[in-house]
Amino acid sequence: MFRTLLFLIILHFVIALINAATITEMETLHTSLFTGYNKNVRPITNQNTAINVNIYMSIKSIREFDEVDERFSFVAALVLVWTDEKLQWDPSVNGGIEQLTVAFGDVWVPEMTLSSPSSKGSTIGKSTDRIRVDQYGQMEWIPADLIESTCSVNARKFPFDTQSCDTSFTSLGYKSHEVNLLAGMPNVSLDVYTPHSVWDVTGSKVNVKTVAPGNESEITFTIKLKRDSTFAVINIIMPISILSMLNVLVFLLVPESGERIGYCITTLLAIAVYMTIVNDLLPQTSKPVPLISYKLFIDLFISALIVCVTILNMRLYSRDDSFIVPAWLKSMYRFFTCTRRKISKISRIGNVEVEPVIVISSEKSKQIRPQSKSGYSEKETIHELEKSEDEGDLITWKKISYMVDWIVLFTSIFMSLLNVIIFVGLAKS
Repeated sequence: MFRTLLFLIILHFVIALINAATITEMETLHTSLFTGYNKNVRPITNQNTAINVNIYMSIKSIREFDEVDERFSFVAALVLVWTDEKLQWDPSVNGGIEQLTVAFGDVWVPEMTLSSPSSKGSTIGKSTDRIRVDQYGQMEWIPADLIESTCSVNARKFPFDTQSCDTSFTSLGYKSHEVNLLAGMPNVSLDVYTPHSVWDVTGSKVNVKTVAPGNESEITFTIKLKRDSTFAVINIIMPISILSMLNVLVFLLVPESGERIGYCITTLLAIAVYMTIVNDLLPQTSKPVPLISYKLFIDLFISALIVCVTILNMRLYSRDDSFIVPAWLKSMYRFFTCTRRKISKISRIGNVEVEPVIVISSEKSKQIRPQSKSGYSEKETIHELEKSEDEGDLITWKKISYMVDWIVLFTSIFMSLLNVIIFVGLAKS
């Protein structure tokens, strides 16, 4: 048993040595293949037939996605496979050689040009690239490089947006009936992809079409990206929302503090600064306008409105009581403070006719007018009723100012919350 096993092992190594190609055989094969080889001629016997080039793409990492300049750059490798009918041989008469590697500049290649460059046109491939060819003439070329392509940004739902970036390649100089580009896979390979800190790749697709004016074949790789909104929410959305809520608290400051105007103007300027920061992060386009720009404008408008109301309300607070409060303001005050007028029906005191007296009564505590008694004189009774009427119906400008404070406070809170809810609902829909 041991001798049989030893014999088989020795036989295996002997066969391997017999089939092993020497350097001389490799040089001979290389010389025979490239004698008379012209890399400027398409390597196909029937020159009326197109060379089919299968193309794959594998993404390594995303380097940058600049939304302002609409530039998408990533590190990727293209895998191009085609058949070179001039580079075919029989391994049995060439030392068992089944594959060899040739230099990029020694063979015909379907040079790929980036047809969607962000700055200037670039050709894929370098002089240092190597191309592998097998005994049947199948060529495999894997150029890897940093690809910088344009990407039309739709920032309407920023920072909950998704983007779709197209990267197109074409073999310039060859018509579609000469070089036919084919999609080797229906999508982009992510086997070696390293996740990005901001953008997640959610999908991809590959499309091949013929483009004018030269009728070249063009292959387009579409990469779908989704933004991780955590950073933007914490550093933009939350501070703006907090500023909006702080802005309305100006109406809780007592007017005597003298800080109301300074407080609301400071908040207004802070919102304006955040509006500038957000505009620097987005492309300068009007189609479509980002939803967050509308939200910031509404916040700025509410803040400006609060400044105006604060100034006018300070004038109301400081107005002299010698100016009579209009009846409609008194009615509004009674409505919002849940007070009502009660008419005390006293038709006669002694021999004197008395008009009904208006008395202010609260829902929580009712003021009871003193009843006239038989021992009172007519003059004393009327004087007492008139005094009670003045005290109960006393609505000053300061009370009107407090009423305005509370009305605008709750109105501003409602508008700010509604603004946030509508923005988040539209952005995440």
